[in-house]
Amino acid sequence: MKRIRKLPGQTPGLKKYLAADGRRASWERFRSRRWRRAYQELAEELTNLQHGLCGYCETDVIKGDRQVEHVVPRSAGDRGARLELDVGNLMVCCMGGTTRSDDADRYLPPVKPNRSCGEAKGGCVNGEFVDPRSLPALPALVRVRDDGLIEADAKACRAVDVSADHVTRTIKVLNLNAPRLRVAREKRWRALNYAWGQEFGDPDRMTEAARNELLLANGRLQKFFTTSRSYFGPIAEQVLDEPSRAWV
Repeated sequence: MKRIRKLPGQTPGLKKYLAADGRRASWERFRSRRWRRAYQELAEELTNLQHGLCGYCETDVIKGDRQVEHVVPRSAGDRGARLELDVGNLMVCCMGGTTRSDDADRYLPPVKPNRSCGEAKGGCVNGEFVDPRSLPALPALVRVRDDGLIEADAKACRAVDVSADHVTRTIKVLNLNAPRLRVAREKRWRALNYAWGQEFGDPDRMTEAARNELLLANGRLQKFFTTSRSYFGPIAEQVLDEPSRAWV
């Protein structure tokens, strides 16, 4: 889980929908067939803003495995209803392991223990978990171990006065250690080690490698960003602190 940006304003399609429906405006009506293009435009803008990654688990979001996520869920009473069409409450995430796929990173039975992200979060409201858009860009408040387990980095949390327990709670709420995700991150770690493990004695080569693995390519980041970030350790933080921090 990394820092992502909020959408700076309404997309043209959403703005047009709100003007057309006025007081009748609702998420269901916006998601209707009539406004499908407007919804897809919103999802695409959020995907671009997040450099192609799910805002929670950091898998790559694709059209068959993508949804617009309400940070404050629509089920959260009056507040949820008030924010259902507020772009400040929206991000994009994967379908949380609920869409059948041959890709084990995306779908692994049994489904229930492998659900993650918004599908696992359900009715939890921010305050019960950390909104990725509120995270600092640096340092990383979570780290990934070589076995794919993700955990709070207590030292980094103390440095920015964020409760490590709150971060741990977030990992549990989003089920980011679902077997499906843990195995996928472990595979990513192994691939990185296969590619770069023999270069650890050469700081210049490792810096080049970190730039290759962590920075943008055609506007996209490689999936499981925090796994790569953890693999490269302090070198990753140096690379990510370089101007212009476009990876955020």
